[in-house]
Amino acid sequence: MKNVSKGGINIKKQKRIFTTIATIVLIFSAPISYAKYIKTETLNAKQEIATPILEIEEGETIQIDKTNNIGYYEFSIKNFNEEKMSETGFLYTIEIISNIGEEVQFELYNGEKNVPLQNLKTEELSISGNEKEEQKYKLKITYNNTEKVKEESIEEIQIKVHSEQEKI
Repeated sequence: MKNVSKGGINIKKQKRIFTTIATIVLIFSAPISYAKYIKTETLNAKQEIATPILEIEEGETIQIDKTNNIGYYEFSIKNFNEEKMSETGFLYTIEIISNIGEEVQFELYNGEKNVPLQNLKTEELSISGNEKEEQKYKLKITYNNTEKVKEESIEEIQIKVHSEQEKI
């Protein structure tokens, strides 16, 4: 006995036709259902790196001896040179390096203001960017016990400036 529907078409044949039509519909609708949205944008920009400038202008050499036991060494730190100005600020410390000992005392001044020294080093100082700025310093060197100080001791004193560009 054959499975026959009312219209005279075999039920198996109806299932095959339905399956074929469904498959064709799925094939045509598949690209729509599985479509991807891809967008690509290319941005081109030119950005110059900020110009960091930290200049240390040295002062004149000073002479200290047994009769002249106090000396002032002047120097300045600035954020510009003849050509440009710094576009970034800096954090810096000033360090006095001396192996002379306790016979020598140091005092640092910014203008008339005393800058505290802790173990011959300042706390962190700053100089701004995008605006010309010059900070003038004066280092007072005092020989307390001139009998113990060697004549060549003056050459053993150095001033170092440690700087780091400010983080924005």
